[in-house]
Amino acid sequence: MRGYLLEEALAWLLRNSGYDLITSVLPGDPWLVRSPAGLAVRGRGADHQADVLGEFAFTPPFSLPIRMFVEAKFHTTRIGLDTVRNAWATVSDVNEFDVGSHSHARYRYVYALFSTSGFTADAQRFAVTHQISLIDLSLDVYRQLLAAIETAASQVHPHALGHGRVHFVRSVFRTVLDTAGNASDVDATEPGWALVHAAAAEMLGRLQAYSGGEFLLAFPPTPFVLTLTGAGSNDIEHFIRFAAERPEHAVHIRRGRFESETTNGWFIEPADAADAYRLTFSLPRHIEEWITDERQGRTNTRVLKRRLLSAIMIYRWEQGVPKVYQLRYSPAA
Repeated sequence: MRGYLLEEALAWLLRNSGYDLITSVLPGDPWLVRSPAGLAVRGRGADHQADVLGEFAFTPPFSLPIRMFVEAKFHTTRIGLDTVRNAWATVSDVNEFDVGSHSHARYRYVYALFSTSGFTADAQRFAVTHQISLIDLSLDVYRQLLAAIETAASQVHPHALGHGRVHFVRSVFRTVLDTAGNASDVDATEPGWALVHAAAAEMLGRLQAYSGGEFLLAFPPTPFVLTLTGAGSNDIEHFIRFAAERPEHAVHIRRGRFESETTNGWFIEPADAADAYRLTFSLPRHIEEWITDERQGRTNTRVLKRRLLSAIMIYRWEQGVPKVYQLRYSPAA
């Protein structure tokens, strides 16, 4: 239940990144089908369940529209190769599906895997090779988010037992979070509706208080995406205000720790106004090792940032208007 609700929370936190949750079969869409387990995406060899599938409002130049599978693992042990390999197999099969005469409906499918406990080394190596995005939520900066999920999951777990009940719980949460308009027809006479609705409302309140109530998806010139959050409670808001006036600006990027952290994170600050905002993201350890591998000529973090984090693009949807921001890496003294 924790993993399911974390997926719902992520869909809500990503809503301003142009990530629109897809929850039902769309008319004329040859990719989407309804399976006994819910929404599924057709592949060349099989149909693949999609608990959380979103479509981006932004299409990169010379590319197809993007749809992203989101999977979240709320475990106490690191996520292994089998999970990441399944993600790769899913998008590989889906992207080879022949849409036939529906050529106008082609999409590029990608996969983002979130973990509260990190990833094994072989899982990370495989993900880098096959362009599966791994987001490590084990840093303390995510503790408030995970606590909200823990509380909600413990409250609704008794009401999710039985055939169709998990779908019911997720539909109630999507109604409260307003992440899928067609989820609003949830039957309020269902057993446990009031308690599940109350738990969802409580989680929404805690999400709104967390890091400005959103994540920012960032796209560097690398085979993975970054999920940015504020280092402080108002840093997302401060970034938006700063970037509204300076949509393209230089930033410093450094690796370091919060005072209470035992693992390293990455921090982004504007180069000429360090106090304006502070964003943070995490990278799985092996991915950091890969991008600083001396055999590939990337001998230190400065070279890493110059080559792989040199121009970070952030797309955001503001009141129906698309916004694009570019963060250019500038070496600090």
